[in-house]
Amino acid sequence: MMEISREILTRVTILDISVILMYIIGIVALAQNFKKVSIRFVRFFVLIGITHLFFTFVYYFYTLNNVADSIGYYRRVLYLYDSWGETFGQGVNFIYFLLYPLVKFIGLTYFGSFFIYSFFGLIGYYFLLKILLEISNKKWSNWFYLLLLPNIHFWSVAIGKDSLIFFAISFLIYTYYFNKPWYKYILPLLFIAFIRIHILFFLLISFGMMQLLLNKRIKVVHKVLIFLLLGFTFYALFPFLMQRVGFVDTESIISQIEDLETRKSQGETTIDMSGENLLVKWVSYLFRPFFYDAKNFLSIVSSLENVVWVLIFIKIFKNFRRSIINSYRNIYWFSLFSIFTITVPGAYLLYNLGIAVRQKTMVVPFLFVVFFLTLYKSSIKEIN
Repeated sequence: MMEISREILTRVTILDISVILMYIIGIVALAQNFKKVSIRFVRFFVLIGITHLFFTFVYYFYTLNNVADSIGYYRRVLYLYDSWGETFGQGVNFIYFLLYPLVKFIGLTYFGSFFIYSFFGLIGYYFLLKILLEISNKKWSNWFYLLLLPNIHFWSVAIGKDSLIFFAISFLIYTYYFNKPWYKYILPLLFIAFIRIHILFFLLISFGMMQLLLNKRIKVVHKVLIFLLLGFTFYALFPFLMQRVGFVDTESIISQIEDLETRKSQGETTIDMSGENLLVKWVSYLFRPFFYDAKNFLSIVSSLENVVWVLIFIKIFKNFRRSIINSYRNIYWFSLFSIFTITVPGAYLLYNLGIAVRQKTMVVPFLFVVFFLTLYKSSIKEIN
């Protein structure tokens, strides 16, 4: 495949500058929607936007000196495809499909295209803050500062799947939480299906399990039997499903077009989990790298942030016996089941901590919702 020069990757045009200016205007415009709540939340969303913009620059410069999927996506659109229709498809093809008009029709450079995908991630944060704001009864809490944690910003700004699926999942939760009309589900569901169709399958399982759990017309013993049957079916079909949807160890385009280079870049975070049970893999998927896994600056930052995730999980499970207020049980159990249905398959295939950190973008929106519901919408009376 034709190589892409550093000059092309670093080229900046007036159009790119215009996109950045519109990005900044977009931050301010979205922030104004919090004006009715409090000027503090207006300022806080501006802070989120500045953080997200900062990490867009950080990730862009990071890709210039490291193997990155973003460059692979841009290179293929720039050199391989002659028509927009060629790019349409599921998985990585969907990234090409969205990137093609930006590059070929509008004329954005690699640098400028970054900010379009980054803005999708920012809108994801907007939806997430709207949800958490309502859960907290529109009162400020220092817990909101969790939205400034660097890793999710870092992985939700680049050209690729992670920024788009973070947007789509946050949008889906927002739509469901605020009971929006059915047609508003179409866009987030389509995005999830085209980006990672297996994630849509897992979310549908989570929704079905939530409905089953909260359906009072079904006897408890029948619920247990159905849960066991669903669990066994999921376990039995899981390897087949993973093979059918092409969800292998890594979804990296770079592994296809620069295999040797990718292996070298990912080698520092590769771990052998073949002899470990699923629980150990799951804990590693969610909370590693730990301090002893850190090999570079990024993994050190990740290990520090993972301490926060451990504390959040401890607080969630510490209060697990507390009853969630009835009107919030649907979103609570849907989010909780989604955390497990998404992370268990990821843990099953875990071999690279870098990929595990990146794929947390799919889980974090659900985790924030569960955590804030635990803080603000759990009753004092414990479940008997």
